Amino acid sequence: MKSRAPSGFTLVEFLVALVVGMLIVLAAIAAMLGTRSTAMTGDDVNTLNQSSALAFRMLGQQIRQAGYIPIDPTEPLYYFNTSADRGTNLTDEQAFFAVKGVESADGSNDKLKLGYAPNPDYFKDCLGQEPGRSSGGEYDRTEPEAQGNARLITSEFSVSNGTLRCQGSGNATPQPVIDGVERFDVMYGVSATSGSRQVVRYVTADGVDDGFRNVRTVRICLQLAGASRSNPAGSHVDCDGVSKRSSDGRLRRVYTAVFSLRNDLGAL
Repeated sequence: MKSRAPSGFTLVEFLVALVVGMLIVLAAIAAMLGTRSTAMTGDDVNTLNQSSALAFRMLGQQIRQAGYIPIDPTEPLYYFNTSADRGTNLTDEQAFFAVKGVESADGSNDKLKLGYAPNPDYFKDCLGQEPGRSSGGEYDRTEPEAQGNARLITSEFSVSNGTLRCQGSGNATPQPVIDGVERFDVMYGVSATSGSRQVVRYVTADGVDDGFRNVRTVRICLQLAGASRSNPAGSHVDCDGVSKRSSDGRLRRVYTAVFSLRNDLGAL
């Protein structure tokens, strides 16, 4: 009886098996990369949503407080005196104000500055600082003119190196608020007259007349960009309502909010 010689894979069979194996590996890699890209995009979306919420919460808090003055202007209540042209003790802000703005030269990042008198319920700037406290931790209500008594609380928002920053009256150094800011656009809703609360139009800082006294609302537009580059064919609508596409792979989102100045600015 003749024995059968052992046989292995032929070259063709080996090549076919190799190709099939490579296809399986490539499919697994593609699935892994797709899952990773989706996860990174989801992380960016969450980060941008949280960043915008934080920025709007801080901005809204200061904007709504802007322009506050004591109900009784005849007394030096809460470290503020309406006499002497409503002067203050801040070296960079000698006169009381509610809102100021600076339009960017290139149409990208504006500046917004807000001011108000301290009051028992709220006397902190955008950094949570309480300027003007005495060494004992309390304000001296008997000497409103003293340098230790801040008669105006200010918060200035601006963008530097892609980071929204705030400089408070309690600290001369701007502190970061959120990162990934590509545009900080501020528009001002103005009334026709100083006694009216009705907004008739929105203008830039350069278009505001009467020293910002007729500003009734502030509209903020934030364009934020994610940190990852997993969105190669991304598109977004910018603060001007123009549809744009990006090729750097970064996810972009635009957030807009309108805040009302609640205090009686006609008295300023």
